[in-house]
Order: sequence, then C-alpha cells, then structure tokens
Amino acid sequence: MNDVKRLRLQNQIFRFVATYYQKTSGAKNARATLENSEKAKGHNPFVSADLSKFTEQVADYCTFTRCELSADGSFAKIFVSIWGTQKEQERILKEIKRLVPEMRTRIAKNIRMQAIPQLTIIQDHSFEKATHIDKLI
Repeated sequence: MNDVKRLRLQNQIFRFVATYYQKTSGAKNARATLENSEKAKGHNPFVSADLSKFTEQVADYCTFTRCELSADGSFAKIFVSIWGTQKEQERILKEIKRLVPEMRTRIAKNIRMQAIPQLTIIQDHSFEKATHIDKLI
C-alpha cells in the first residue's frame, strides 16, 4: 500500500470512529455546557473558563486526537484524550473499547478496503502533559 492511499484510509477511519462514538455515546456538548454557565455569558466561554470547573461540568468528554494505520493496513491505533477524574477516564475508555467490534463492522460496510484493520484504542496523555508544563512555566 502506498503512502497516499494509506493516509487517505487512515483519515477515513479516524473520521468514522470519531463520528460513530459521538453519535452513539450521547456525550454532553462541551460548548453548550460552557455557554450555559453564568460565568461565561456575554463573551467567548473558552477564554475565561477555569479548566478544573470545566472538567467538572462536562462529563463524558473525549477527543479523538489521531490515528496511525500500519503500512499493510491491518492494524490501526486510535488515540483518544479523555477529560475527567481517573475513574471517569477508565469508564469512558472501557466504553470506547466495548464499541470497537461494532466500529469494525461499520467500517467494513462503509469503507472499501482489502482487510479491515484491528482497532486499538490508546489513551493520549499529551494534553495533560502540556497543561503540566504550562503550569511550570
């Protein structure tokens, strides 16, 4: 598989997995949560948001950060960043992993590929590391 085809398939898988989880999870909308808070009314809610308050208000908030497809297309790593306490993060990660077989089935029906890749969900801690470094500076 050449690099262009692999990147195209990687992007298709990434978009499909992210939208599938969003549709099936019933997760709360982060923007709506901030806009409804009294503190954020009248201006951009993300500018004045206190990160700790934001993560307390928004339950089940996760972001799919990237996807890496192997050279032969048989394995795909999906990286996800999850906000919340450690217990909530574990619960959401478990829920996402539970959806993997159904995601593979939907990918097989919607994306033309020779072989449907095995999906591996990996928690991405890069945002937490960046926040920690920002606090140190």
